Amino acid sequence: MSAGPRTWYHTIDLPDGSATPGWIDTRPVASLVPWPSSLGGGRCLDVGTFDGFWAFEMERRGAAEVVAIDVDDPERLDFANDYKTEGPEHIKEIGAERGPGFAEAKAALGSSVVRRNRSVYELDPAEDGQFDVVICGCILLHLRDPVLALERIRDVCAGTLVLVEEVSTRLEIVAPRYPSAAVRPYKDQWWVANSPGIEKLLSTGGWDVVQRCPRFLFPYGPGGPRRNDKSWLTGIAARKPGRRGIPGRIWLARPRPGA
Repeated sequence: MSAGPRTWYHTIDLPDGSATPGWIDTRPVASLVPWPSSLGGGRCLDVGTFDGFWAFEMERRGAAEVVAIDVDDPERLDFANDYKTEGPEHIKEIGAERGPGFAEAKAALGSSVVRRNRSVYELDPAEDGQFDVVICGCILLHLRDPVLALERIRDVCAGTLVLVEEVSTRLEIVAPRYPSAAVRPYKDQWWVANSPGIEKLLSTGGWDVVQRCPRFLFPYGPGGPRRNDKSWLTGIAARKPGRRGIPGRIWLARPRPGA
């Protein structure tokens, strides 16, 4: 399958033996997730799906129904005031819109995942129902209000939240026990927290952490940054050339009773 002029975010294995040329390669991270038993035969939600890696992964692992949500219009993304014009324009320029990659991968995989054009802030139990497993993959750092997002996810989660999030290596070292976050380390990010910071966000949003996993690196995919080459994402989360990957961590959490 040809990606054409599109820029892929996710690296997704396809039935013909090829893979999409993603900027990030989440495939090895999926094996690190302590998937809840309720995933098998369960109703699952992928928040901020982009090209759909996590949605298709849950389907592959036996979910009976998977719903994926993301925002189609770049103008509706949570960009800060000084990036509201440049951000959406750059997304369109490099062909990194949400939606087209998902549709192409879904067709190639013969997937039954249902994708909805909506923000995490718009989740509503009356409209969306309840989910056994919700996965949120590296979304909180891009949101103006991560606590509100966690509250909206809690409203539709009857089981387990799988939170896969970038962490700040520097703050993991200098403030290992104090909830902290770097504010806007990149133009499209609001904050990158350390582990205590992520857990404070979860607690404030009405969640109890039931399992935390060791830190790891998200490896870059075939379309990711290479040494001395910043052309792919100039201005949007451009990383240091030669860096091996992005530091991350996985948490499992459940809605706090009465929250």
